[in-house]
Amino acid sequence: MEERIKEIVSLYTKIPAEQIGISTIIDRSSVNSSITLHRMYAKLAEEGFAVRDYWDIKNFRDLMERANGISKNQGEISDTLQTGVPSYSDTSGRVADGIGIDIEEIGAMPETDDFREDAFYKMHFSSSETAYCILQPEPLASFAGLFAAKEAIIKADNNYKKKPFHMIEIEHTEAGKPFHPDFQLSISHTKTTAVAVAISSGQSSFGLHPLLQGQLQGKPARGFSFSNLLVLVSLLLSAFAIYLAWKRN
Repeated sequence: MEERIKEIVSLYTKIPAEQIGISTIIDRSSVNSSITLHRMYAKLAEEGFAVRDYWDIKNFRDLMERANGISKNQGEISDTLQTGVPSYSDTSGRVADGIGIDIEEIGAMPETDDFREDAFYKMHFSSSETAYCILQPEPLASFAGLFAAKEAIIKADNNYKKKPFHMIEIEHTEAGKPFHPDFQLSISHTKTTAVAVAISSGQSSFGLHPLLQGQLQGKPARGFSFSNLLVLVSLLLSAFAIYLAWKRN
């Protein structure tokens, strides 16, 4: 089992399998994107090594303990191998501040002949999200946008970080605007990059700047509305994403 797990980890971290030891770092810092990290754990689950709550796994020892059913936090046998459901993988340890921003490379999304059956997409997107994305002109860009929105939601409120990723469902209004309960969302993308902004507007909106708190409580904000702020932030991030794409080319 250990050798096969090393082979899978090697595939995504680019560390030769024979060089992977118990202290080898395999968290977000060892891969090129959050999507890649999620892909690694989706592949592990697909081959029978499902690991739950992998957001706090730092090194190969942590992974092997979790794969063997040992809970890092509780020190007891868990139902990890029975769930097959990954949770959020952000390793920053940031405290929720009510605003989340995420940028993802569309090219990091895995290619597949069937989004409905692919392990990565099944673990990270609901059936309705998948149905929505495959009907869009650029399905991979749409999936990357939803992925970025989920990451942004968790960054805005860390209470979500242990929630199964496919259960943080992004829906759309008839006009095409993305939404998730208790959040204001904005998603945009270029041909290569997806960007999302999430601003908490519900019970978990602790830690917000007083300007935003006033908006959420229906108080005047001295001439600058909450929606205007969201639009401004979204435009700035979209411009930044376009700049990054331009630099790569």
